[in-house]
This record gives sequence, structure tokens and C-alpha cells, in this order.
Amino acid sequence: MKRQQCPCCDFYTVDSEDEVIVDICDVCFWQYDLIAHELPDKNIGANHISLNQARENYKLFGVCKQEFRHLVRDPIEEELPENNMG
Repeated sequence: MKRQQCPCCDFYTVDSEDEVIVDICDVCFWQYDLIAHELPDKNIGANHISLNQARENYKLFGVCKQEFRHLVRDPIEEELPENNMG
């Protein structure tokens, strides 16, 4: 299975088998949302937070929104960017 990089935390956690991706990242709890990715400063879509704010939250708290802290986990080795080059 090929995984895509999460646009919020940058780990390779998003399953990409289907044409339409609706996956939620296990590391930061960002729900994959193409519209939000194209408009990263807008608070639109299922996440109810802008992608840029979610990225900032991930840097500060390790999760896209603090209330989801209990739902996330650390990335595993195969999800690290350095293990997904090429």
C-alpha cells in the first residue's frame, strides 16, 4: 500500500489506495481535505481549522487541535520522511 505525506505533520500516514482520500492521520489527527490543502489559510472543511493553524498547533502541541491529543500517537519508523524518499 502506498502512503502519502500528511500535509499537517509531514509524516507518511495517509492511505492513498482510493481515488478520493478521506483518511485521518494517526499522528496529528488531520483529516485529508483537498480543498483545505489548496486554501491553507481558510478555516473550511471537515477539520474546522485552517491547515496553517493546524500545522502551527502540531509544532506546539503534537496534534492539529489540542482536544484530539488523546487520539494521536507518535510516528512509526516507516512513516518518517527519510524512510520514504524516492
